[in-house]
Amino acid sequence: MPNLVVETYSRLADKYDDELNLQSCWGRAADKIQNSLVIEDDDRVVVDVGCGTGKALCQLASLSRPNVQLMGIEPAENMRKCAQRRVAGRQNISILDGCFETIPIDSQSVDYLFSIFAFHWVTDQRASVREIRRVLKPDGRADLFFIGRNNGHEFIRKTSPIFLKYMGPARFLESARMRTQLTKEGALRLFSETFGARQVSVDESYETFYDSLEGHWGWWVRIEGQFVSIPAEARKACDQEVRKALSELSTTRGIPYSIHCLHLMVRPGIELQSGS
Repeated sequence: MPNLVVETYSRLADKYDDELNLQSCWGRAADKIQNSLVIEDDDRVVVDVGCGTGKALCQLASLSRPNVQLMGIEPAENMRKCAQRRVAGRQNISILDGCFETIPIDSQSVDYLFSIFAFHWVTDQRASVREIRRVLKPDGRADLFFIGRNNGHEFIRKTSPIFLKYMGPARFLESARMRTQLTKEGALRLFSETFGARQVSVDESYETFYDSLEGHWGWWVRIEGQFVSIPAEARKACDQEVRKALSELSTTRGIPYSIHCLHLMVRPGIELQSGS
């Protein structure tokens, strides 16, 4: 069956690096994570799963040694094309067709694997974790950043009745299931099944971003795949109601959106405590 989320990311790829999206809550949160990534001195192969348009890969390449091989894995065809254009001329970056469930890389070949706001889109969690384990070297590391159970509570509270109205109960529930939002404890259990508790740690954070209505609307390209089942003739009316609902959230600082982020860390053979 087609993956509607992947299809939507591909269809909207040319808009993904629009300034409104880059300056949105998601763009700013992604930049913050991107700036926290560190390539160690002995890393030789670094992989970004769900690399999008290749922004993080290019930044890391500019900061790392030329002998570090960086690979981006991206399932959306047009996002891959954007990434390939961005990395053109950089001999140590390659962009590959793949996803968490099927990573097209040799077993035990990766020193460091990371992912920014992509793991919550997986269709098979356990298969994805097994693939991460397969491609990592025995002493390999991983940092995965993805949204948690309580993400975007302001948005959800205001807009869910609208989407329910235009989609109906069955399609509304189906769209909600496209994205998996784990609790901190659930993420720890999931990865510990494959890696063992000694190698896994999970930190969680809550950060509220404020923006204008147009700025808030700018990140719509990141989630639109969930709502493609709304009939075309009803979409305009739905969007108008969503915009009105969001405007009602406005404060003197702007319209809020709270990101609940889980940071899943895999470290080789070290007893880790789950952060708070």
